[in-house]
Amino acid sequence: MFSISKFFSKLFPRKQKRKPPANTLPPDGTLTHSHNPGGVDSLDLAHFVMYGQPGAPTEHRVLPTAWKTKPFTRTVITTPWSVPITPPQLTALINGFKPREMEDKWFVCSEGEVKEGETVNLNFYRSWTGRKISTMEILVGREGEGGRVSGLLWEGSKDVVKEQDSEGVKDVVREVCRWVLGAELGADE
Repeated sequence: MFSISKFFSKLFPRKQKRKPPANTLPPDGTLTHSHNPGGVDSLDLAHFVMYGQPGAPTEHRVLPTAWKTKPFTRTVITTPWSVPITPPQLTALINGFKPREMEDKWFVCSEGEVKEGETVNLNFYRSWTGRKISTMEILVGREGEGGRVSGLLWEGSKDVVKEQDSEGVKDVVREVCRWVLGAELGADE
């Protein structure tokens, strides 16, 4: 007699359970090159996970409508911050960055008129979730003088950003500016 269960069990045999791999670490617990054949530095990997691949300068301003984004939650923290910005840095910051592939971890765009005495908001979003993480306020200087970071707003909800303080947020924003936008910010004033 024909049995459907026997028929399918022959077509799709059950997989054997795999045994967990034996511990191949030496007794002293030290890692060697054979344990990391790609030679990946754990700090490099952590940096990639947070910031993605390096960005390329954008020739045109990326608008907020270029990506699906979500606003801050109700918990927004404001921190004063003063950093001078050179004219080339101002251009790179204002132009922002639109992700091209999954390895691009950030979407950065600006809002506001680029005019002397005006404030431009540079918004930092995680590209996968579209969540706004921070906004850097930039006071635009005279023509040819660049500008100045005048403040930082950041997501305060622990559901969105885990264990972050103002210095940690500044570090993340600095690194996104350097790594993704190609604008290395100077020292705080």
